[in-house]
Amino acid sequence: MTDANDYDLKPQPAKPATAPAARSAEVPTVVVSPPASSPTDNVEAAQLKKQAAAEEEEDIRKNKGMALLSYLGVLVVIPMIFGLHSKFVRHHANQGLLLFTLEMVVWAACKTVLLLGYPLLHLSAMVYLTSLVGGLIWLGFTLLALLGLLHVAGDSYASLPVIGEYEIISILGSDES
Repeated sequence: MTDANDYDLKPQPAKPATAPAARSAEVPTVVVSPPASSPTDNVEAAQLKKQAAAEEEEDIRKNKGMALLSYLGVLVVIPMIFGLHSKFVRHHANQGLLLFTLEMVVWAACKTVLLLGYPLLHLSAMVYLTSLVGGLIWLGFTLLALLGLLHVAGDSYASLPVIGEYEIISILGSDES
């Protein structure tokens, strides 16, 4: 048996460094540069972008009326059935469906408070307060719908504030037109 321990944590002497000149002689240096794009590739890419923009403008022009229906309450069903082939209509139908769904949820909540609160508590103040709050919320929904109509009229894909980040109908239509 030897007294040497393989797991000894004593510092080991440093190995002598090899000279850089000797190392570079052993391993050749290879420089790889990306292939240069030809001017025809750039022209083709610009033409494809221009063609895509023209197709998008044509899509918006053809489907603006259908997108306008998205913000008119229950009429959101029409663009959802007949307009999902268009990316523009699909975006605004999603926004309109979110708005309409939220309107119905708030309407049901206000009606529930009115129907349950008045007979149980006999507080006419609760009825007035619920009507006032519901009216203010409804005013907010009307302003959001008008903003959505302005976005459609301006050929914009802008989303509505507060609810615009959510997407309901993304799986119903594909992005390929």
